[in-house]
Amino acid sequence: MFASSIKHRSAKVWHKITIRVDSRLSEAVAAYVRELTGTGLEISPDENRQLNTSRIFPEETVTAYIPIPPDEPGRGAAEKQIGDLRQFLAQVCHFFPDCPAPVLKTETIAEVDWGENWKSFFTTLQVTPTLAIRPSWEAAAAKESRGYVIEMDPGLAFGTGHHASTQLALLLLEELFQHKGKKLEKILDVGTGSGILAMACGLYGAKEVLALDNDPDALETAKQNILNNRLDSRITVSSQKVSSLKTGFELVVANITHDILAELAQLLASHIKPQGFLVLSGILKGDQEHSIGAIYAKQGLTYVKKLSKDEWVALLFQKT
Repeated sequence: MFASSIKHRSAKVWHKITIRVDSRLSEAVAAYVRELTGTGLEISPDENRQLNTSRIFPEETVTAYIPIPPDEPGRGAAEKQIGDLRQFLAQVCHFFPDCPAPVLKTETIAEVDWGENWKSFFTTLQVTPTLAIRPSWEAAAAKESRGYVIEMDPGLAFGTGHHASTQLALLLLEELFQHKGKKLEKILDVGTGSGILAMACGLYGAKEVLALDNDPDALETAKQNILNNRLDSRITVSSQKVSSLKTGFELVVANITHDILAELAQLLASHIKPQGFLVLSGILKGDQEHSIGAIYAKQGLTYVKKLSKDEWVALLFQKT
């Protein structure tokens, strides 16, 4: 779903923020940016990491977007957010002198350009042995894929299947449904983004999937993707808070960041039925992996397995 198909409002303009930061600081910087912008963000490996082989700790890139309102006061407020971010990064340098200074870049991006930019690198991907992700504009020319196909436009939400954290979550879901499919009828997807994990669950056989997000653009994108894939009878997209849910699920999946996963641990665990499963992704190897494992173990969840790729891991738990 691109800007031209968003009927409920006029096209937006954003400050695109990219921050190259030492991996030891990426979660702290991401938490501040999330609070500052109130929208989704992405933490990804730095594109130049192969050139920095002398570094002990790799760098990562935090990407987020600050909307620029059309009115003068709104534009001023957006500029103030950029200024606040610069001050925060300067404080990070002061308190962590052993870490390289974060590098902030900003650019203005129009919504109509967003969709066109995606087309230059979002191509059909066989993301698991049985699931392919295919952009809609390649539908006519795409090669026949093995198994299931999700036709998708990323729109204004993160989640195309190309990032390691999404791939790992999809691989765990595929394996779960292959072995426990008949017992996984009611699913909760927290932070659905483009809706990719919810759609995978629907294709694999889940009868009822609730996909949650607090970003209006992500909600709109997920709804459109789900309609395009004829999965709207199985998947409901909502802005409900996890704390407002009252019913249990056989499976909960969340591909977010470490800090949010830690914050939601008690809530997520409470919504899983006995013998149900939890798939978590968006977690870095090492400290974050061990931290999440310990936090969720305290909630009565048993660690089952993990999958890893690059510096990312996805974890599978079961409620006893």
